[in-house]
Amino acid sequence: MSSKPKTLRWLILTLVAFFIFVVLQVPAAWLISKFYKNNQTLHNVNGNIWQGSADWKKGNLRGSLNWKVRPLDLLLLRVGAHVDLHSGNTQLSGIMAYGLNKSLIVKNLEGQIAPETLKKLADWQWPSTAIQFKDLDFKYKKEQGFSQVTGQMQWAGGELIYTFAQRQERMNVPAMTGKLADESGQLLVDVRDSRDQRMLNIKLDPSLMLDIQLTQRFLMNAPSYEGKAGLDTYVISTRQPLMGGLN
Repeated sequence: MSSKPKTLRWLILTLVAFFIFVVLQVPAAWLISKFYKNNQTLHNVNGNIWQGSADWKKGNLRGSLNWKVRPLDLLLLRVGAHVDLHSGNTQLSGIMAYGLNKSLIVKNLEGQIAPETLKKLADWQWPSTAIQFKDLDFKYKKEQGFSQVTGQMQWAGGELIYTFAQRQERMNVPAMTGKLADESGQLLVDVRDSRDQRMLNIKLDPSLMLDIQLTQRFLMNAPSYEGKAGLDTYVISTRQPLMGGLN
């Protein structure tokens, strides 16, 4: 008698697994055309839900996308995939998932964001070398913001070109590293030089507004800067939407 419930359970599990397998074979292009009728972002979609690729365009940014679904994430009530994202010299690779509670989960994100990409995201004077990310994890939900943030950031430094008093200036910035964390729903990046001295402070709030604060120590690398303050004092702050360049 006890073998019947076990047989029924195995039958149900087999049917569920078969259903998932069938769904994953659905062509990705058909799915997008069916449920994303106003799609202006993804083009040249190839493959199926399980594994595929596409070209993407958002604002003045464009690139390619590859994915491979992680079926076991469905047991955690979320859709997850290993994703590779490219845009020019920008390359990012990691695990991304979206849960039923409308939360975005990112794990093991690594790669680099090239200066030309940063320039399109926010019209600031970005470094002339790529910003490297390693072991970046975070969870984001619109109402609560960021949580469970860990990771590292590196910048090799180099020449920074900026405009001051209607003339072009150059700044030689030292190599810097940053540690990522979260506080009160904000994603924080504490950026320091090779001697562990404070240089920048970066904050990204739940509404994806980006705040950058520059210390006196950082600004002293600019030949034309004449301000006086404690070396760890934040003397300049900027604020604007993170995704402003994608509108």
